[in-house]
Amino acid sequence: MNRNAFVCIILSLPLLVKLSSAQSKKFVCSYSPTKATQIGYQPDYIPLEICPYVIFKAFSFPTIVGRQMLFSDNDKIAFSSVVSSIRKRSNTARVMASIDGSARDFTRASSATVRRKAFAQAAVTLLLELDADGIELNWKEPGSTHAGRGSANDRITMVQLLQDLQQAVKAASKSRNRNRELWFRGSLHTNVMEEAYNMFDVCELVDHVTLDPSTTDSLENSHAPLYDRPSMLKTGNGYNTTTQYWIDEGCTAKKLMLGIGLHGISRVYSPSLVRYVRGRINLLDHVGTHLEQRELCKTIRAAGWTYGWDEYGAMPYVTRALPDEKAERISYEDLNSLRLKMDMVEQKRFGGIYIDYVHSDDIYGSCGQPYSLTAYLSSRIRSIPSEIGFAIEWN
Repeated sequence: MNRNAFVCIILSLPLLVKLSSAQSKKFVCSYSPTKATQIGYQPDYIPLEICPYVIFKAFSFPTIVGRQMLFSDNDKIAFSSVVSSIRKRSNTARVMASIDGSARDFTRASSATVRRKAFAQAAVTLLLELDADGIELNWKEPGSTHAGRGSANDRITMVQLLQDLQQAVKAASKSRNRNRELWFRGSLHTNVMEEAYNMFDVCELVDHVTLDPSTTDSLENSHAPLYDRPSMLKTGNGYNTTTQYWIDEGCTAKKLMLGIGLHGISRVYSPSLVRYVRGRINLLDHVGTHLEQRELCKTIRAAGWTYGWDEYGAMPYVTRALPDEKAERISYEDLNSLRLKMDMVEQKRFGGIYIDYVHSDDIYGSCGQPYSLTAYLSSRIRSIPSEIGFAIEWN
């Protein structure tokens, strides 16, 4: 075949291959109407110039009425308020509806065909009636280990539920000629990851997996550790290890979004006992007290605190003496710890990050610039070079 004939054939094919737009990293801000209302933070305050994606956290699990599943009217009203605020201020910002529920809720919904279909239909109402740009399945504790509260069958039925949801989301996209997305909230707990997920199938069925920082097996002195601490327990709970597990098990890195909590964790302990548990503060107070960044930044400025840096957690902390020979330690995020986490996001080529919550930051500038941590994370995401891909369009 001569060159001219080959060119003619190529030009006549109804196939257009073009360079796609740059695949930029996503920056997502979560918003909780329950938490926000407590501090008078309205949807209109969400800085859309920083937050192009907003996750509404969260819809309570739908109730079963006959053969239907219905979401709470109060949740619908709160969501509509967020959507209305965002639509009137931006033509490009997207709003995701996160669906929460207990392990038992999701196990029941996914274990029978009729309930899976009913759940998927309920999700469609969020997309079409309430104008959501996508839904996120926030299934926190699948599986039946001590970290999971569900069923050993969750690994199978989870995929079946996601298949039904994927079909529903695609149908909703076609009906309004507008792209909708399906996201899945994934755990970073070692036991849950090993038992409860068919990661390859999960990642094939969804647009993104949001990796939940609150699920980390927190046995370290830092509540969101970047690296594993050498230990007899071999927990492997550092983000560098747990996020890599998702990739090694078949999840494309660009589909993963690392969750970052804008808060600290306070724990009270007995210094005299620390050496007997190999220096692990968290074993003495596993849960701890949650402190939002907007209040934490003022707390640690008070007198009496000693500042430190956890080498393995790659996070700062402060300590102070308490009565009765006790002590308090607060681990938290700052620009240095966030820089290291963002370095990992860039190195592993994740699809982006999301923060919990936008209103957890220093929103009023009590300790400096308003939204200082959020603004830094947003700037880092924007600075990561976009991944260029090719799109094939059939005409």
